[in-house]
Amino acid sequence: MSASTERKNRQTARSEGSYAKDINAQKEAAKQKKQKIRWIIVGVAIVVFFGFAIYLNSGALYRSLDGLTVKNTEVSLEDGTTISAGDRSFSVAECNYVYHMQYISLVNTYGDYISLLGLDTSKPLDEQQCSMNPNEDADENESYTWDDYFRDATESQLTQLAAYEAYAGQHDIKLDDDDLKEIDETIDSIAETAKTNNYGSVSKFLAANYGRGCNESVARDIMKLQSLAAKVQTGITDAETYTAEELAAKYDSVKDSYDKFTYSYYLVAAEVEEHVHSEDESEDAHDHASEPTDEAKAAAHTTAEAILKAVNDGASLADAAKAAVADAEIKEQTDLAGSSVESDISEWLKSADRVSGDTTVVDGSTGSYVVVFTKRDNNQAPTEESGDQNYCDYIAENLLKQDVLSEWNEHVFSNVTAAYEGSFTGSARYVGI
Repeated sequence: MSASTERKNRQTARSEGSYAKDINAQKEAAKQKKQKIRWIIVGVAIVVFFGFAIYLNSGALYRSLDGLTVKNTEVSLEDGTTISAGDRSFSVAECNYVYHMQYISLVNTYGDYISLLGLDTSKPLDEQQCSMNPNEDADENESYTWDDYFRDATESQLTQLAAYEAYAGQHDIKLDDDDLKEIDETIDSIAETAKTNNYGSVSKFLAANYGRGCNESVARDIMKLQSLAAKVQTGITDAETYTAEELAAKYDSVKDSYDKFTYSYYLVAAEVEEHVHSEDESEDAHDHASEPTDEAKAAAHTTAEAILKAVNDGASLADAAKAAVADAEIKEQTDLAGSSVESDISEWLKSADRVSGDTTVVDGSTGSYVVVFTKRDNNQAPTEESGDQNYCDYIAENLLKQDVLSEWNEHVFSNVTAAYEGSFTGSARYVGI
């Protein structure tokens, strides 16, 4: 090999070695860059995940997603106004708020008796069959849960509120400072409750008790709609005025329910024989077995007549009853509204010719009552509730207003609501209890 050829080969080797090093260096740099990008992506993903978690926990997602959409066709009203076709959406948080509001209202209304409706507050609502099922079909009855019931109630109320909102807009009905002040006072009351129960704010209290996404703003918006609906109704009822004669006639038609009665009575209970239930006994026979016999009722009547005689001879009802029945305890009712009077003695008590001191024996389904009538108050005086107005006139006026509102609902507002239909969106299932 010539010297020139050898020199050329050495130069080529050095060149190739240098190139290989360059290639390796480039590969290593690319690898590091790729790893760096990968970690950057992972880091961004982590940040996004935790950011979304914070966003989700803040409830903002539930306030931004639509939970229910209410759509309506055009409605022409008798007064010449027209409500245009359109739609109105409510967020998942707003649905949550109304859902829980319906639930809490029902539980508070029935209290300890809520179980009689078949509702167990300790169990998930979507696992309990609802006894208040609007469906008549047997198969649908079995699958209708309490969650379905409160979802339906939520849809119904929000659809109604959307209709009221549209009606108010067409008739220039708006909330004023007094209306907003009442809402502020309600929020303040919630704040006190939140503080008492160790919640940091109204929003935290609402989120914990009314569902995800609920905060002060959500509650306030729903309250505004409710206040607006009430203002529409008030505008309808306040448009009417009534004469003294109209008020008197209205109250006279309902006085037996609203007059207040003061009286005392003792129920001589008819004895019920102990009954041994047999397996082949019918349900009807079992139910009637717990009822007193005619002989037992007759014996109770005889005892009641003896007590009545003692009362008419000058003894007090308590003394006369205890003389006949050792452990007798009389029942005294004071200013009890007629609607709450015991059904067995109601007719006698409410008789137009009843006067103070009247006594009688009334036979009931479980025994005989010895009754002493004291007085009947016909509400011809003002009360704290009625202000300067006699309570009877106050009752009559409110009943007449209800009549006007019922008439308006039937002939006007029903035409509005008939054009409105609400439906839950598929994008988000709000969280029930």
